[in-house]
Amino acid sequence: MINKLKKLWEVYRKERYQENLRHVMDHKTGLTPAEHARLLAFPEFVPGEASLFGQPFSFSHGPSLIHSVDEIFKEEIYKFTSESPTPYIIDCGANIGLSVLYFKRLFPNSEIVAFEPDEKIFKILERNTNSLENVTIEKKAVWTEETTLEFFSEGALAGSVVTDFSNKNNIIEIETVDLKKFLNRKVDFLKIDIEGAENTVFFDIADHLHHVQNLFLEYHGLIGEPQNLGEILNVLKEKGFQYYIRLAGETIKFPYCGEKPSTFNQQLNILCYRT
Repeated sequence: MINKLKKLWEVYRKERYQENLRHVMDHKTGLTPAEHARLLAFPEFVPGEASLFGQPFSFSHGPSLIHSVDEIFKEEIYKFTSESPTPYIIDCGANIGLSVLYFKRLFPNSEIVAFEPDEKIFKILERNTNSLENVTIEKKAVWTEETTLEFFSEGALAGSVVTDFSNKNNIIEIETVDLKKFLNRKVDFLKIDIEGAENTVFFDIADHLHHVQNLFLEYHGLIGEPQNLGEILNVLKEKGFQYYIRLAGETIKFPYCGEKPSTFNQQLNILCYRT
């Protein structure tokens, strides 16, 4: 009888231990296993609030939040070093502010300018960054000039000015800024994740890239348009960058079989730096 009670007690202790671990925050991602599981199961495109690094953090799409947290905080895809304690960072495509939060945790005294054109997403970005110092957020898209454009508001990570607008659902009008105007001084880190618009913006800012120390460029091959990855890489080489390419998302598994991609024919992360 005593041995049976001991075994039951050990089973109880192990179960309690495992349950307690579910509520221990991961120091890199800022999430507990229980919160991670809850967000993965959260209904798509339903706004909510997460506990991130012990603080409330608003989101528009739970599974997308997990994807971004893993990429930004766990894999640290934007990690860079700086001789300055106050690096100047430009975040194009800030979405709900995870990248801004990461940069501020990496460099608390950094100066950040962040752009997000989708009004609904911008309101979430505003809530998530209102306590961060020296952060300027703009409800605009980066472009080649100051104008207005049609924008597909997807509701999570895929809002874009280059999406096929034959389906008029969720199309809004947005304001743009000329990105060149922000590249007239040293930029320690320039992040460009603008869902295909980089195919236009990148070449427009090419003559200003000498001010940029580190560049993150998410490249999207546009369906029906000439592929220009080679030209982009040539410009990067000409401007003195080394680069490293990672697959950001698999779009075609069987290109030899005539498979057609649904959105982009390529999606790559290009990490550019100077040596």
